[in-house]
Amino acid sequence: MKATPTLVPPAKRPLNSPWWLAPALFTVAAVLGGAWGYRSSPLIQGAAWLALPYIVPLALVAASWRPSAHRDTKTRGLVLGGVGAVIALVYAHLATFVLCALAIVLWAFQGGG
Repeated sequence: MKATPTLVPPAKRPLNSPWWLAPALFTVAAVLGGAWGYRSSPLIQGAAWLALPYIVPLALVAASWRPSAHRDTKTRGLVLGGVGAVIALVYAHLATFVLCALAIVLWAFQGGG
């Protein structure tokens, strides 16, 4: 038979860190970074479908909300949330650069100038 475990008073139990703190910060960072990146780029005058790729960084941040029991999955959640927040920040400027480069290439190939 198994022995009954001794009860540990609440004051001596190790405190669990709040698992939701990092995903909450990454969510706020992704939303604010995406809004700032989108508002500071010329894409704001563009079509609404140009905002559609923001689904990818938001999905990465949403994946970081999954609570984990193991240390390696905690790290994976932090990495996914961080990458999602960074992508949300730089997407609009990267899309602007790609669209401008594509316009210059098309202009050069059509014989502009």
